[in-house]
Amino acid sequence: MSDNKITRKSFLRNMSVLGATAFGASTLITACGGGEPETQPAPEAATAPADPCGDTTGLSESDLNMRRNLQYVHETPNPEQRCDNCQLWIAPENGECGGCSLFRGPVNPNGWCNSWVAMQS
Repeated sequence: MSDNKITRKSFLRNMSVLGATAFGASTLITACGGGEPETQPAPEAATAPADPCGDTTGLSESDLNMRRNLQYVHETPNPEQRCDNCQLWIAPENGECGGCSLFRGPVNPNGWCNSWVAMQS
């Protein structure tokens, strides 16, 4: 047989220490975290964006990544290379924003990306 006899007295002492430790830890955690969930401000009503060609709501993360990878910007750094004189430009049917055959979403006619190709005559 084993010599590891646990007496009732030692068992109760160990459980008391364990309980006090758990209570102290939970008190410490609650005090550090405040114990109350952070409240988020109420979302504002949806308003029309100032730049309709910059509205990317509804695009997936992969669509947004494609725009980033192509380094698309709303205003071209080179006035000679604009989206509206690019071979990949899709002219707008309604409104002022066009599109691009490489990525989804609205495209500013004065925008630019690193895949700009001169429009063929």
